[in-house]
Amino acid sequence: MEICVEREVLLNPPQIMGNSPKILKVFREIKKVAPKNSAVLISGEPGTYKELIAKAVHYSSLRKNGPFVVADLSSTPRDLAGSEIFGYENTADEDFQKRKPGKIDEAQGGTLFLNGVTESDMSFQQTLSNFLKKEKGSLNAKERNPDTRVICSASNNLKDCIASGQFFEGLYTILSAVHIKIPPLRERKEDIVQLGKYFLREAAEKFETGPKEFSRDARDFLVKHDWPGNIRELESTIRKAVIVSNGPVIGKKDLLIDDLGSYSIKDFLEEKLRKYLKEMTKLGNCHLYETVMSEVEKSLITIVLKETGGNQLKASKTLGINRNTLRAKVKEYKVRI
Repeated sequence: MEICVEREVLLNPPQIMGNSPKILKVFREIKKVAPKNSAVLISGEPGTYKELIAKAVHYSSLRKNGPFVVADLSSTPRDLAGSEIFGYENTADEDFQKRKPGKIDEAQGGTLFLNGVTESDMSFQQTLSNFLKKEKGSLNAKERNPDTRVICSASNNLKDCIASGQFFEGLYTILSAVHIKIPPLRERKEDIVQLGKYFLREAAEKFETGPKEFSRDARDFLVKHDWPGNIRELESTIRKAVIVSNGPVIGKKDLLIDDLGSYSIKDFLEEKLRKYLKEMTKLGNCHLYETVMSEVEKSLITIVLKETGGNQLKASKTLGINRNTLRAKVKEYKVRI
């Protein structure tokens, strides 16, 4: 993928877009570091979508045809991080020892993205430092030297973490050599409406509401708001606004919605089904109840599965139904993700 710094820049995925000076600087840094094999540190406040920047680096590099593997250290138990990333020797088989590969092996020929590197313990950080220096001593790595590029992300200030004894200074020395800092959304106001329009189109297509646009007061609100949750908050706010709004125009009041639970699902469904119901009720015995309920159920299951990346366990928990019930529904409705 070629990165071209023009008046308006659009990277893939398209959430990385804009023409503000600070985001243009990020694009130039991506273009500069992508061809190299060195480790990369990406830092930024929560919600700045650091993983998307990591993907931009990967897919702009010579490794773009290799795997892009994500490991979330913030959700991995600290005592298991080393085994998860570097693998371990499986001694369960009495006849021979077979090594269990880790994420570092899974990303062979590509890139391993370690999200939340400051959430790991000092032992793991030292092991990662050794691996990045290509020294022996990495956890269970022995003589292995996988051809894997490592990109790490952090939401914390690493110097503060070093001072408090929570981060290994040797690892910081390696990572800080190639450091991409993502600006918070409040420092790139010029990009907010462009991002908002993208999320608006995406949500309107996802929820099949028909085209929508922002009113003037909505655009003013988007630009003036500080967005402490950054791009993630902007995306979430616009999705909610699309769901609860009536008609083709998103107003400021729609963007101020904090709790979807205060809105009636009945009102939402009536808005979406009104035209359809009008035509259906003209007919005789058209099994209206069965048809509508099955379509709503199929759509709901499809949307939740997409949101959970096809993970049926997560989807069943979100839906509040048994996993076997979900499997049966997926089969019945021939849901494909």
